[in-house]
Amino acid sequence: MIELRAYQPDHLPTLLRFDLPAEQQVFTSTPVQVLARITGDAERQPVTILDGAVPVGFFLLCVGAHRDKYLPEPDPAAVAFTALSIDPARQGQGIGFAAMTRLPGFIEAHYPEARRMILAVNQRNHTALRLYARAGFVISHTRDGPAGPQWVMESALPSIKR
Repeated sequence: MIELRAYQPDHLPTLLRFDLPAEQQVFTSTPVQVLARITGDAERQPVTILDGAVPVGFFLLCVGAHRDKYLPEPDPAAVAFTALSIDPARQGQGIGFAAMTRLPGFIEAHYPEARRMILAVNQRNHTALRLYARAGFVISHTRDGPAGPQWVMESALPSIKR
């Protein structure tokens, strides 16, 4: 059963073994790389994707300046989803989609003021684009990213969709 949990240090030994293929490293970072950059940053929350008790994926939720860099203007009602990585040995098993379906509930529980989710995806990352579109995200605008043009996608949280 796939579930999302706030990152815990006991997840680290498994996350250390994530070795993303070179073609994915262009678009995302390993959990260890991300954790090294965010230590002590209250605006970025690491989240582990678990299959039972086993970490099988990782991502960040961001607010403040880390969220607003994706937007034309600041939006305190948005939470940014970034740095998704799935254990390469478990890719293609629906884990990413299962995590995306659980994401709205996790955000609502941890960010009660949130009204929408945003993310940025490189325009060459067709696999991620399909995943996010399947999970209900729509393209809102484009921006320049570190590895080329990105689509910024958004989705309203279900509790406010009517």
